[in-house]
Amino acid sequence: MTCLTHLHVTLAAATAAMLWAICAMILFWVARNTRFAGKPAFLLTLSAMLWWLFTVAADLASPGEACKVAWSLAAWPGITLLPIAWSFFVFDYTMNSSRKRQPIRLLLYVALPILVALIAATNSQTQLLYGPDTRLVTEGKNTFVIFDHGPLFYAVAAGLYIFVSTALGLLAYALIRARKIIRPFLAVLIFITAAPLTANLAYIFNGFTVFGYDPTPFMFAVTLIALSWLLLNNTMMDTVAQGRSLLFYATHDPVIILDADGRFAGANPAAKMLFGETIPRHGDTLDHLDKIGTTLQSFLNSGVLANAEPIRLNRRIFDLRALPIESPMQSKSPLLGWSVSLVDITERERSAEALREALATAEAANRAKSHFLANVSHEIRTPLNGILGMASVLGETALDREQHDYLRIIEDSGQVLLTTIGDVLDLSKIEAGRMALETRPFALRDAIEGARSLFSARAEEKHLQLSASIHEDLPQMIVGDGHRFRQVLHNLVSNAIKFTQSGSVTITAEPTAEGSELLVRVSDTGAGVPIGARQAIFLPFQQADAGDTRKFGGTGLGLSISRQLCHLMGGSLELADKAGKGETFEIRLPLVPGPDVDTGPLQSTTDVATLSDAPAMEVLVVDDNKTNRLILEKFLCHTSCEVHSACSGAEALDMVRASAFDVVLMDIQMPGMDGVEATQKIRAMEQATRRPPCFIVAVTANAMPEQLEQYLAAGMDEVLAKPVSKPQLLSLLQQVPRKAA
Repeated sequence: MTCLTHLHVTLAAATAAMLWAICAMILFWVARNTRFAGKPAFLLTLSAMLWWLFTVAADLASPGEACKVAWSLAAWPGITLLPIAWSFFVFDYTMNSSRKRQPIRLLLYVALPILVALIAATNSQTQLLYGPDTRLVTEGKNTFVIFDHGPLFYAVAAGLYIFVSTALGLLAYALIRARKIIRPFLAVLIFITAAPLTANLAYIFNGFTVFGYDPTPFMFAVTLIALSWLLLNNTMMDTVAQGRSLLFYATHDPVIILDADGRFAGANPAAKMLFGETIPRHGDTLDHLDKIGTTLQSFLNSGVLANAEPIRLNRRIFDLRALPIESPMQSKSPLLGWSVSLVDITERERSAEALREALATAEAANRAKSHFLANVSHEIRTPLNGILGMASVLGETALDREQHDYLRIIEDSGQVLLTTIGDVLDLSKIEAGRMALETRPFALRDAIEGARSLFSARAEEKHLQLSASIHEDLPQMIVGDGHRFRQVLHNLVSNAIKFTQSGSVTITAEPTAEGSELLVRVSDTGAGVPIGARQAIFLPFQQADAGDTRKFGGTGLGLSISRQLCHLMGGSLELADKAGKGETFEIRLPLVPGPDVDTGPLQSTTDVATLSDAPAMEVLVVDDNKTNRLILEKFLCHTSCEVHSACSGAEALDMVRASAFDVVLMDIQMPGMDGVEATQKIRAMEQATRRPPCFIVAVTANAMPEQLEQYLAAGMDEVLAKPVSKPQLLSLLQQVPRKAA
């Protein structure tokens, strides 16, 4: 205990104590605030250093030889542990090794210091570390011990030199292979490792001392403090700081550093490579830099970089971004400068440009497709108007049974062709997202009974029983698109009859158990859909039997369009689970009751007799095609209508000026003045003369949605798509009030 109580404070002891205090603070700070590879080994190195410095300070403050020798012997565990821990720190830092505790490392950390401590504790008996010639000497004001080094001193020292030499070798290897940015720090580590070793060699072989003491601990302490200073300032060892620095130097995006005045302060290698000899010098402006200078100057003046156009340099495209570099000091000018990065967006822009070109090509192709479909529709509907129209007129003449059969074949074939072009147009509208649906009340029972009535003749031809059953709980009127509902239902009933050779086709309608949906089933006793085709049949142009030997015709569009129409109406169309013979299609739609209206007995829209008495009115038929004019005239010849004809838009305009007509049946595509222009001129004339407007109906083979909208916007009141049927025309005329004088 006397070695702890009889201490004298000297300059040498105070210096060692000060170094100890600094190392203790560094140890506390590093343990709490920093992260880097090899941190545990570095903390152990600092702990060993603290142990060694404590014994050094006590040694220098002790006046007697016995205490000085005792403190020197007590220092050996720290002396042994320090180079071992330092070597492992160098290994972990340079090799970025795992942080897991390795048994060999723990053995070296614990066993060697304990072994050396035991040797030191028994030195008075063995004299293996310090021999009998160890003595106390005084030179001036300094009193110190000259040690007689024993054999184990050199053995232990040699072993420790091996660790230190290994650390130096690792650092040299790392220095050779490291990137340029990290080499200065590795050089610092080499110096820190070599300096204490050099001091120790000078002490052993030349007797060099500090305050008469081995300079090794002082040199180790000073170098560790210097290294820790770098650590505390986040410049070298800290993982985050090194990562930021590496990001600046290693990134392929050019980065320019500007000071608070907007002058050049530095650049990373990528920026130097991009600008080459044009890179500014420190303190210069960036005005001379091509394209980027003007943008940056505008940014510095306004502080806003939003909506800056991409910059093209050296066949690359860059997005300019700027981040402020703020001062950590609370001052009037908190901004130190700007970090300006040029983010390479070349590939993104090229991809976007390619996407834009592909989109433009697709849009052009879509426009071409729409234009093509419009032309095809027009070119098919125009002759169909003549075929079906004249067939209808012919059907009102005296024909024998065989002639009626021939006429029915002509009409059926025309209707198939009309259905085909209608399906193609519907699919085009759905794919373009331009299918417009109506939402209005319609009579559900009339729609279902109408489908049964419409297809009853076809079912009778195949000796099939066609029946309809409607649940009593269903409302009379429901809200939805009655036209599209009928289209889906007619398609399913038509398919069921087509694919059923014997038996029956049944239509049932009922509310679902929750009452929120309408469930309509169309069931047949046909062959059914093969299991492998149960989903394929809902794809465009697909049929259950798609081979060359198909028994049945059709485009394969009906079911695809029907399903998509059901989806647009908020419902679904599916095949029911197969049970027994035949197949069942299920329509599910939202069930929204409409106002109860007495619709009266069902009236077939195909019954011409009920429409033959059109109201007396003046009708002008305008068409450049003689056949089309003849068909419309024949449709109206047995009515009370007074029919007049015009073969051009200009002739129609002159006739309307001369006489007031109740209805104008206006063709669209005519040479010279077309139907749209003629309609606009008629409307302008009516407004100028304050004449009551006539009812203008576009009778056209153009049936695309955008075309129909155009005609209505031009001032037409209604559109009849060719081919026009007599019931359609007479039904429309019944709804037209007389407006002419």
